Amino acid sequence: FSPEHVSTHCGRLGASPTAAPTAMSPRAMLLAALWAGAANAALVMKGENGQEVLGCRCKGKASAHGYCGYHFHWGSQEDTPWCRTMHSCGEFGVKGSWAHCDPRAVELRRADDGKLYNSKQFKEFYGDKGKEKWTGAAQQIERRMAKNGRAYIVSEFRDYYVDARGEQGWVDEWASAKPEQRQAKDGTWYTWEEFVV
Repeated sequence: FSPEHVSTHCGRLGASPTAAPTAMSPRAMLLAALWAGAANAALVMKGENGQEVLGCRCKGKASAHGYCGYHFHWGSQEDTPWCRTMHSCGEFGVKGSWAHCDPRAVELRRADDGKLYNSKQFKEFYGDKGKEKWTGAAQQIERRMAKNGRAYIVSEFRDYYVDARGEQGWVDEWASAKPEQRQAKDGTWYTWEEFVV
């Protein structure tokens, strides 16, 4: 949960501020304590050894929501992409630390018009069918060429570069990488846009 969500919704636990502690179930009391702490928590920017850091590192494939994205689920309807972070860096959340991340690091998929969009844009355009359309475009994920000559989707690209370039450096590599090319039957290599024209 984001602190914004917690501060907005923590009053919905079902107990009034004046109710005796026994009026709340143990689970509700635990959630109230966690949510109250989250609402008052400050942004923590720390690295592996507890040192102050410029930015947080996403957890990557080791965690649900470990890559930068618009993770739409109950309790998260962010306008800015985010990821679960390593070393308790960033914001406090009931399911672990998190931080906003660079929108350029978000997965894009091709919609029916042949253009690339992120999951938030799919949801905004298609409304209730946004998730279905997003899932249906799973074979149309944007790929870019890494320096090893392979085409990767954004999460794979991050995994390839993050150890050498860091969390911000890999995004710069992604932004400047050439789009995937595929070879046609005539032996010529084309980008997706060139191929469909």
